Amino acid sequence: MKNIGKAFRLLRIQKGWEQKEFAKKLNLSTPAVSKIETGVTTITLSRLNQIASVFNLTTVQLLAQHVLPQRNKGKVKERDECAEILKKIRQREEEIMQIQTKIIQLYEELYKKDTV
Repeated sequence: MKNIGKAFRLLRIQKGWEQKEFAKKLNLSTPAVSKIETGVTTITLSRLNQIASVFNLTTVQLLAQHVLPQRNKGKVKERDECAEILKKIRQREEEIMQIQTKIIQLYEELYKKDTV
């Protein structure tokens, strides 16, 4: 439900509507709209139809064009971010290994000087 509410919020913002204005179009209170946008309130099919009509969309268009693509974009973005983080971790691990190798070399040089 939260994804649907987020989609409504994004659509509302794209239209340049404040919550109060959107609430008026839906004949709801501003707190009721806030609950819908945050996923606190369960959205019925009739409410979904009402919201779609406010945006001049069919219910199917509303779900297909705005909810589902955002969900997929979020997953792609998360996957890309994870891949980037893994890449950075591997780079850091390589740097750590190089530093460890250098420390071992320096320790061995120091140890050889002390034994000579």
